[in-house]
Amino acid sequence: MKPLTVINCLRIKPGKMDEFIDAQRRFAASLPDYGLIGGRMYRSLDGESAVLVSVFRSKSAQEEIQQRPAFKEHLQTLRAFVESSSPSLYEEAYTTGDFSGVESQ
Repeated sequence: MKPLTVINCLRIKPGKMDEFIDAQRRFAASLPDYGLIGGRMYRSLDGESAVLVSVFRSKSAQEEIQQRPAFKEHLQTLRAFVESSSPSLYEEAYTTGDFSGVESQ
């Protein structure tokens, strides 16, 4: 099975970016494996939007996590912070460079 990448572009409610990131971090830290390889979030410099990149072992693993009660509860929590969300599913076409040295805060 090929890994599946979900790239979600989110418009964040004014002044809610830090709370949104905190909620996402807490949720990600609480997840057991569930087939999630990893994720990375990017925030816009203007504080209005974020991009969440999540990589799953397979499409079925991604579908399974979406059915879990904890995931559904998390989506309800995010409504307080998110104006709109636009997730799309991708498979990797190619990679260049070495991302292992890219540090995040």
